[in-house]
Amino acid sequence: MYGVGGIPHTQWNGVQETVGGYPNGNWQAIIGTFEALYASMVGDDTPYEIDINGYIGEQVSYDVTVSMDAEMSNYNQKLDIFVVEDNIWSYWSGASSYHNARNVARDWLVTENVYISSAGESETFSGSFDLDDNWNADSVKIIALVQNYTTKQIYQVSQVNINDMNPDIDDDGILNTDDNCIDIFNPGQEDSDGDQIGDVCDPCDNLVYVMGNINGDTDGSGAPVIDLMDVLTLVDYLLLGDSNECQESVLNINGDGFINVVDVIVLVQSIMSGNN
Repeated sequence: MYGVGGIPHTQWNGVQETVGGYPNGNWQAIIGTFEALYASMVGDDTPYEIDINGYIGEQVSYDVTVSMDAEMSNYNQKLDIFVVEDNIWSYWSGASSYHNARNVARDWLVTENVYISSAGESETFSGSFDLDDNWNADSVKIIALVQNYTTKQIYQVSQVNINDMNPDIDDDGILNTDDNCIDIFNPGQEDSDGDQIGDVCDPCDNLVYVMGNINGDTDGSGAPVIDLMDVLTLVDYLLLGDSNECQESVLNINGDGFINVVDVIVLVQSIMSGNN
């Protein structure tokens, strides 16, 4: 990643490096260099926030949520997730003595593309890993960072000890791994359309967004209405390419895998014949 050419090596936010040190592990002699680098970066703004939560069962399950409060290009932006073990008592040959090694990488879990680019957007990356018997579980952390793989710039980092993760974020009595709305209190877990997304956080009720009801409107009883407005919405999509996540599953009216003028014709014929 960084083309390390010598040790000791430090890399600051992915873009500033130091190489070399002082004999016998005399870190105090180089602290001024580190302080200057820290001071030059500590005030930098970032549009990203990272929240890590999860649950310890037979495996450690995690959810890493990346959110944004300002706009930034997502070109070659990546999320890396690591497992580290902290405070490992180990021998440091350069100082001829033992020291606590901090945040030793135990596993590089994933590298994921970051697709969000605007304020208010968020993405959640979920996974799990096994705890090795040789690790001290009380010292194991998850570290997640957003980094640009072109410039190497790191824009945000977050860490959590696995023992400090909240297994029930919304305090509804349902553990995150089983909760159909992890962030919203819903102890009853109501899911009217059976899509494994609870009613209180389901943006697309599949009882409403049935095939052809592209604009998602309903009658007085909550039943979907398929009419001319849906035809116009489909035409707008073909002309402008605009849709929301709820519409995407109900645009391909004839089921051929392509969304085009044929779907408009089939939808009009269905409405005119009363088969909707």
